[in-house]
Amino acid sequence: MKVKAVFFDMDGTLIKENSWDLIYKSVGLDTSPYLKDYLDGKISYEKLVELDVQYWRKNGKDVNKSMIEELTKRITIRDDALIVSSKLKKHGIHLVMVTAGLYEFAARVGRELKFDQIYANKFVYDERGFIKKAIIEVEPLHKYRLVERYLKEKGLTAEEAISVGDTIYDESMFKATARGFLLNDNYAIVNQEKHVIKSLTELLNYLSL
Repeated sequence: MKVKAVFFDMDGTLIKENSWDLIYKSVGLDTSPYLKDYLDGKISYEKLVELDVQYWRKNGKDVNKSMIEELTKRITIRDDALIVSSKLKKHGIHLVMVTAGLYEFAARVGRELKFDQIYANKFVYDERGFIKKAIIEVEPLHKYRLVERYLKEKGLTAEEAISVGDTIYDESMFKATARGFLLNDNYAIVNQEKHVIKSLTELLNYLSL
C-alpha cells in the first residue's frame, strides 16, 4: 500500500540538538533529575515538566519566553531532513511532527521543512514572559496517541504511514505505523518492525522516490 503520511520525531531526528538539553545548558544545569521518576511511572510527564521549571527557579534561573525564543536560533536542521522533506512534499505525502519538545522549537523546524502538522508541548507565559504552566500535548512514551489521532482525522490507516525517530521515546510511534525507522542504532527496542537507518535519505529508497 502506498505511504501517505510520515511521522517524525524532532530532537536528534530532524535537528541535531535536543531542545530540552539546550534549555538546561543555557541555565548551567545538567539534565532533569526527575526524568527517572517519569520513566519509572512514579510521576506524570506534566508533573515532570512542572518540577523542571521549579528546579530552574530554585537554582536562580527563571526561564522566560525571550530566552526560549533565542534558543530556537541555535538549533541546526539536519541536511538530510531538508532533502527528504522537500521530496516527500513533492509527492503529496503528509509530513507530521510528533515531539515532546517545546512548540517554539517545533514551529521553526516545521516552517522551514513545510510540515503539515505539528504536535508539541507549550508553555503558557505571564505578562512578563515568565512560565505560568505547561500544556502537555505529547507525552514521550505515548506518541502513538497523536499518530492515531492524525490518521483518524485524515481517514488514513496505519498501513499507509511510517514513522521515524532516534530513541526509545519513539517506539510507540513505530508500533502505530506500518513500519518504524530508527535513525542510528543507539538503543535496543523490542519492536520487530524497527529498521535501522544511518541517514534520513534512506527513507527515499524505501518509498521508491
